[in-house]
Amino acid sequence: MHSEITLTEFLDRHAERAMLALAGLMMAFFLTFLLVLAQAAGAHAQETAQDSCSGDNLIARYAAEDPEKLAKIEAEAGTEANGKGTFWKIEKDGAAPSFLLGTMHMADSRIAQLDGVRGEAFDAARTVVVENIEALDQAAASAAMLQFKDMTLYTDGSTLADRLDEETLALLREAVEERSIPFSVAQVMQPWLVATMVALPACELAEKRAGKPVLDGLIANRAKAEGKNLIGLETIGEQFGAMAALPEDFHLEALKETLKMGDLAEDVMETMKQLYLSGDIGMILPLTKVVTPKSSSSKDYEDFKDRLITTRNRHMAERALVHLEEGNAFIAVGALHLPGETGLVAAFRNAGYTVSPVE
Repeated sequence: MHSEITLTEFLDRHAERAMLALAGLMMAFFLTFLLVLAQAAGAHAQETAQDSCSGDNLIARYAAEDPEKLAKIEAEAGTEANGKGTFWKIEKDGAAPSFLLGTMHMADSRIAQLDGVRGEAFDAARTVVVENIEALDQAAASAAMLQFKDMTLYTDGSTLADRLDEETLALLREAVEERSIPFSVAQVMQPWLVATMVALPACELAEKRAGKPVLDGLIANRAKAEGKNLIGLETIGEQFGAMAALPEDFHLEALKETLKMGDLAEDVMETMKQLYLSGDIGMILPLTKVVTPKSSSSKDYEDFKDRLITTRNRHMAERALVHLEEGNAFIAVGALHLPGETGLVAAFRNAGYTVSPVE
């Protein structure tokens, strides 16, 4: 277990953007791209030597050691509209009920399940809607790396070595090689993609490479196998653009800070998973503020929310409404797109639907 002084002092001072990068993994549509990169580079899977992901639950630690900090998280989460629940029923007169599932894009058997009432709703659905169909297909993901190379790669002959100090480059080499990505490949990648890669614990990428399913992929594959109408709400270009639109300096700092986090990233990731499993989605962003207090008033934090959550929420809601009108739709998107005044639950209610938590 990491000491409280290490967690608080280090993260409070250095990891504001790193925490946002980790929070972004709740909506990480590009996990498939990381796997593609490893395979395209000729990397060999190392799952047999890799332990399963682990980490401490910071919420449990705060409950035992710092109840004031936990109370602060819970107080802010309590003001977040629709912050409790990951599965919702959508109803309106004249249309068969539809359902909305918040997902977490992690290869964790506790999360990648589609059974019980969720499985029943999926079975009854005619149309299945996910964030992006292309990103779940490795061939399409690989092609997209070149199609949108101006957003994913440095194409002017420069590399990350021109932008990072020697200490950071050494940490980068260690981190990417641990994830079976050659350092030479990582150096020509745009910093937002590299930052996301190193924010993802190596054990998580190894589990995905070993074939463990991610919930979104499980849903899409079942929809295809059962002949359901499978729809994507966004394109790869739009999703790349959302990340690339943030300033390069933001991504470079996120990369530096994430590299310095080390094993603490697993603690944060495990905490986010536990919050997801308990349905406490509204606590995730308040957690990032408490762990890194500077982010509560940070322009970076507001830009992150606007580009990665709010703007995408609006587009997703607009595109999903036609399927709600038809009824019998099963919509599955990253869980951070559900809560808040601009979240999908509120958007569907504003469009005249009754949206109720199922569990």
